[in-house]
Amino acid sequence: MTHGFGGDVEALRNLLLALEEAQRSPPESFFLAVDELAHLLRRSRAEILVDLDRLADLEFIEGPGPYRESDWLFRRLTRRGEALADLIRDDSDWRKAVEAYAPFFAR
Repeated sequence: MTHGFGGDVEALRNLLLALEEAQRSPPESFFLAVDELAHLLRRSRAEILVDLDRLADLEFIEGPGPYRESDWLFRRLTRRGEALADLIRDDSDWRKAVEAYAPFFAR
């Protein structure tokens, strides 16, 4: 497992791509089904919430964000998030990027 930013980059990739599918057009805020995402991505609810905060802090997604202690209001991927999703969507391109940047993820 490759780690970076305090978490699993593969998990962040999977979450970002799942959020891309979940976003609505036109963009509107909605409660994410965090439990469903956790089940789908084989992560704990707490891990999903931490990763959502991480993606928001890195300006890949916009909220409004955390709601109470267990929910998350999601609006859409930012332009930066959309660009990243385009770069990491293809499995072959993703593997090449992970191999090239593995030393940075390990920090």
